Amino acid sequence: MAEPIAFDIALRGSVWVLTRDGQEVHAFSHVDRATHEAVRLARELEESGQPARVQVHAAEGKVIEVRLDPEPDRSDGPEGGDRSLV
Repeated sequence: MAEPIAFDIALRGSVWVLTRDGQEVHAFSHVDRATHEAVRLARELEESGQPARVQVHAAEGKVIEVRLDPEPDRSDGPEGGDRSLV
């Protein structure tokens, strides 16, 4: 299986930078815009058979893996409310 294309989003100064396999793609003023674009690009690749992944590198070294599923997984949490997974 081919190595997945890596889309990473990280804060640099006051902008969120989207990279593809380490190469800068675009800078965004908001993380949600960068994430939307990364997921869109990753889904296009997956439709053509190329695996891809999206990660947001947040503050303090935390990494958030973004699911590429078109529908979020919803389940009843312990309090009975819906809970979406990122």
